[in-house]
Amino acid sequence: MFKNIYFRLGLISSIFTLASLVVLPRIPIKVSNQYLNLDTYVGGYNLNFFDGKFLLDLREIKKGLDLSGGIRVVLKANMDNIEESERDKALESAKEVISRRVNLLGVSEPYIASSKVGEEYRILVEIPGIDDVTQAVKLIGQTSQLKFKELASDKEYTEEKFGEYYQDPSAWVDTLVTGADLRGADVVYDQQGGLDADKPKIQLKFSPEGREKFVELAKNNINKPIALYLDESSYPLSAPIVSPDLANGLVDDPVISGTFDVKTANALSLNIRAGALPVPVEVLEQKTIGATLGTESVQKSFFAGSVGLLLVLVYMVFMYHRLGILAGIALIIYSVVTLAIFKLVPVVLTLPGIAGFILTIGMATDANILIFERIKEEVLWGKPNSLAIKLGFERAWSSIKDSNISSLLTAVVLFQFGGGPVKGFALTLAIGILVSLFSSIFVVRTLIQVFNVATEINPKPRRGVLSKILGKVGGPLKKVKFPVTALRRKSL
Repeated sequence: MFKNIYFRLGLISSIFTLASLVVLPRIPIKVSNQYLNLDTYVGGYNLNFFDGKFLLDLREIKKGLDLSGGIRVVLKANMDNIEESERDKALESAKEVISRRVNLLGVSEPYIASSKVGEEYRILVEIPGIDDVTQAVKLIGQTSQLKFKELASDKEYTEEKFGEYYQDPSAWVDTLVTGADLRGADVVYDQQGGLDADKPKIQLKFSPEGREKFVELAKNNINKPIALYLDESSYPLSAPIVSPDLANGLVDDPVISGTFDVKTANALSLNIRAGALPVPVEVLEQKTIGATLGTESVQKSFFAGSVGLLLVLVYMVFMYHRLGILAGIALIIYSVVTLAIFKLVPVVLTLPGIAGFILTIGMATDANILIFERIKEEVLWGKPNSLAIKLGFERAWSSIKDSNISSLLTAVVLFQFGGGPVKGFALTLAIGILVSLFSSIFVVRTLIQVFNVATEINPKPRRGVLSKILGKVGGPLKKVKFPVTALRRKSL
């Protein structure tokens, strides 16, 4: 299939078209006349699939704190119930939990730091590009201690009393099963359809020890409810009735249902996965912060990237003629596809991230230069042009592969051990390297075959202005006799 040139050209065209629609900003289209009344837009799509279960926001590339600002929250940890020797450890643990929560929000490159001010233990959180500030603050500061409770021993359960017990927190007592016995939670939907098919449910994933404790709890509450409380809520998230089958053994991960919507279910699942805070926290300060770099700095960065791209295109066309033009087309495809991936992931773009993207433009061109120079060498050695192109791609691949693998390993190390802007640079660098391999190898080779450039390969190097200047300077230098050369001749 991939040997068919028209299939490959169609695949490249499809990828480029879809990437262009993803990258395109929202452009309103309004036409109003006697023949047509149109009010719509192209680009900047905000899509939702499966009745809002999957959202895809393509309105703009997400920017980091240095480019777009965000929110700044200062949290105070309550250490009253923590021993003095354990407080520093508890603060770091709370910081790690908050960091996991922020990352699960889909936000990259936040700034999270812990500090001690006098006798107060604080955590500073800065998050870029957040729309719902209130929800984000609530999610960060919520303790998220999930408790499994059973009815008190003096409470006799009947179906008629379920509603009464459901609204009475004093009717329930704590058990040995808590959120610490869970290793995760997912939002799921009823696969069998029915009236509740669109209502989200939460599938609890117990650890091996937690599974044993839950089975023991179920055996003691056959045909009775078990209530799930989050923090100090007045009402349980859910109060499922224990069936005899469940008491015999927990085969699958249990699923709980409640009155929560998609947003609430996702938030609860996120908190359970991130873990409960080891200490309660309260918000001391909450405010919106502006971009640390002004709009002018951002514009200059994009201007520099555009100029660099243009100079690379001009150089490739000047040095390699039609091959350079095809490399330029591949470079444009590379830029559009890479930006589309930044939107789809989504990558939170910072100034170091932009630098990583611009750097990979040069790396993509470098691969084409290696290939084209190898093709010229094959032609100089007497190979037919079509065979020279084939051998040029095959023999240049080992050098391209090794250099890109080493760069990818560097990006992986930076992403793993770096923090903040360094991670953003590493991520954009890795994405750019992978896309550049597609554009410089697959795209360029396909375009060469489509436009039949093999007949126009000129193996002789171009003597441009720079070459002529070097030639004039090099001529007199050849006549200069250096002492070292003279000594060498005498020794010989």
